[in-house]
Amino acid sequence: MRKQKQIRSLGLLGLLVWLIHVTSSAGAAPQQTGVGEKTPASSPEKLSLAKMATPEDILRGFKSYYIKSDTIYMHPETLQKELQDRKQFPAWGLTPIEDSKAADVLITITLPFLTWEWNYRMVYQPTGTVLGAGKVSAAVEKTAAPQLAAMIVKRIREARSLPASFQEVLVDPQAPANSSPEKARSWRVRYSGPTTLLPKDTLVTLAVSREWITLRDSRTFSLSIPVASVRTADSRTEVRKATKGWEDFWDRQCCGDNDGAQLLLIAPVILAGYGILAPIKTTDHFVSMYWMENGSMRGLEFRVGSEDTKSLLAELNRATGRNAEDLQEVSSKRQKLIDEQYKASPIVELKSPVTLGWNTLWPGRYHLVVIPRSAPGEIGLAEVYFYVSNKPTPDFLSGDGVAELERRETPLEAKTSPSISYREQNGIVTFSQIETDQFILRFTPIPLGLAK
Repeated sequence: MRKQKQIRSLGLLGLLVWLIHVTSSAGAAPQQTGVGEKTPASSPEKLSLAKMATPEDILRGFKSYYIKSDTIYMHPETLQKELQDRKQFPAWGLTPIEDSKAADVLITITLPFLTWEWNYRMVYQPTGTVLGAGKVSAAVEKTAAPQLAAMIVKRIREARSLPASFQEVLVDPQAPANSSPEKARSWRVRYSGPTTLLPKDTLVTLAVSREWITLRDSRTFSLSIPVASVRTADSRTEVRKATKGWEDFWDRQCCGDNDGAQLLLIAPVILAGYGILAPIKTTDHFVSMYWMENGSMRGLEFRVGSEDTKSLLAELNRATGRNAEDLQEVSSKRQKLIDEQYKASPIVELKSPVTLGWNTLWPGRYHLVVIPRSAPGEIGLAEVYFYVSNKPTPDFLSGDGVAELERRETPLEAKTSPSISYREQNGIVTFSQIETDQFILRFTPIPLGLAK
């Protein structure tokens, strides 16, 4: 019996030793971290940006980036240089790297087919989080890159502060680096066209300085135009019936109480006495400008408040050195000149249809009215009008356009019928040149607004 108790005690002791060994083995891993030490996961320096909650958190912490261009018209090196040349990127310690997969942030540039809108998209690669996106308008890489760089810097700056030692110059981040937007005046206007750039009636800010004219709607769109490239500006007014008027007043009164009913009876008398029963009209004011970009002519139009039209035109005049004209006033003067020249104008005869702008001149005889609009030292331009010849007055305009005008120093002695040269492209016949005894017209694709 005594021997059995000893065996039982030894068995229990062995079981106890085995349990102690198992427990110690299971707890061995936590004991490897000493007192006061931190695991890699708990170290602030090792926190993964992928676990941060917002794009702003990532923007504050990323270190490297890679630029990918999905268009042959933008070289990644061009945008990279623009970013690194801006003092903010070196101050933030942001580094471009050659390995696209190793970069924290991927900046992708696209240029949709048949547009001049350069888009950027900034993505944090580990999670695919979009950090920023936007677009700018430009014809070529050298003008698009500074605008894209400015927009990217602005987006990062919204989340990431700069070192205390960094001396930041207060400039408009949407404008190119060499602009002077601090001296610019700005207006809130409605965009009117072309619609390929922005939707019609988009509310935008138009800023004019000595060097740049800048258009922007928000952080997603910016367009900067060198003042030196502007060729002309003009304004016009458009009268239309208002969408609201005295009819609203009438509707509000017809369903009221007795006092409203009494007012309804006398309202026509009161309104008629003040002439308010006539259709209510409103006047819209438009300002347009044209500029040269990469050998092509561009144009924009804005709807401007009546109180802002005068100041905007004055600022455009001051910045560009070109006097903007009121199109209604120009039209009135033009019509007077046409009336004076109509009867003495040469007659041209067309044997086949000719395209002139948006119009087609059909075979027949036309009065050719030419109104010079050239300024000293500039290319001689003229407005050209074609009127059906069997009318006593210029009341049937068949087409108009713009041509380069060369006046003959000595008119030809023998007056002959004007000679016409044509050009054909893709099946469309247009004028190339018209010669008379007084002048030579050379037709080029110049907007009518430039013939001032």
